[in-house]
Amino acid sequence: MKSSDIRFLAKAGMTFSLAALVFTGAGKRCPNRQIHTWAGIALVGFSIWHYNAYQKPE
Repeated sequence: MKSSDIRFLAKAGMTFSLAALVFTGAGKRCPNRQIHTWAGIALVGFSIWHYNAYQKPE
């Protein structure tokens, strides 16, 4: 897989998880609480993946 594909997937994952985070945060808390938590964890994971995609290999 090319590095540009990896970067695109990381950005797409960040966009999707951020949208899910905003959508579940705007609704009522009870049914969306678990989805909101997992969307936040996914956003952190995709952010780390995105950061590492731009690092030069040693």
